[in-house]
Formats: sequence, C-alpha cells, structure tokens
Amino acid sequence: MEKTYINVEGMEKLPETEQIPAGKRFDAFVMTCEENGFTSLQRKRGINLIWEGMLPKLDFYPVPSLTLFAHDGRGGYFAHSGKGLESTIYFISNELECWYLAENFRTFVQMVVFEPNWKEKITGEKQEIFEAEEELSAFGMLFGLSALEENLSEKISRETAYKIFENIGKAREKMSVP
Repeated sequence: MEKTYINVEGMEKLPETEQIPAGKRFDAFVMTCEENGFTSLQRKRGINLIWEGMLPKLDFYPVPSLTLFAHDGRGGYFAHSGKGLESTIYFISNELECWYLAENFRTFVQMVVFEPNWKEKITGEKQEIFEAEEELSAFGMLFGLSALEENLSEKISRETAYKIFENIGKAREKMSVP
C-alpha cells in the first residue's frame, strides 16, 4: 500500500519518498498579550514564533518532513522532527541548509538564552550581543533554566539526514518521484 501525504500549501497529494514522509508542517502558537519567555525570545534574540492564523507561505520543501515553529526574521526557520518539544531542533538557513541545533526544545532555549552569539557558527557573522551575567540569569529564569558549564553551541553542525529543496518540483526531480 502506497502512503500519500498532503502538501498543505498546494493541497496536492505527494507520494511517499523511500518510505519517508516529506514536506513541512507548522506548530503554530496562540498569541497572548502578556510578556513571557517567548516574547522575550523574540525581543532579545529575534526568534519569532509562528502564530496561529499567520502561517508563512514558503516554497522550500524538506525531505524527510520537518515541523516549523519559528523564524529569525531574515529568512531562516526553526524546526523540529515532529515529536513535539522532545524532538531534535534544527535551523533551515537562507541557503536551504539544515543545521542541527539541539537535542530538544529545552536545550535549544538554554543555548539561545545563555549563548547569544550561537548563530555565528551557521552564518559566519559575529553577532555582538553582550549581556551581564545577571541579565542572562534573569532571562533564563523566565524558562526555569540556568547556564550550563558546557558550550552548547559547539554541538551545532550541518545535518545531512535532511535535504531542503527549493520547492516541491525540485524535490520530485532530485528524489526521482513522479
């Protein structure tokens, strides 16, 4: 039996590729007016959650599938492997490269909060974000987190298990799917 998955953007059926579901899904958040850790992530680190009712129109197409939950405002997207907050967290760059960021959402937030220059390894650009230890500690407390001894950003690496294609047509062409 051949499985099919729905490409929600084009509402067309896409055959399963090598028994691996392809495409993207969204974990949308419900907007509130209160200041919380997530709005602080946006304000201080530029990580913008994808809000319910405001799903972005994107052409890129990941194989296997990824679930997008945030963007960086510069064309990059944050995603997980589809198993909720305990899933591995990835970053899809403007260049359509997939990067491993953290083993789960908690570790991702810990890295972003306490290592504000984490993105340098991906972009090559030095981000000049300097905050006093007290500020970092207060920011971490919004999530119930404290700094770790290890440098979490050293684990960032290119993820070869995911291929990010420009669009569904390129995915079909490269993956030899009719």
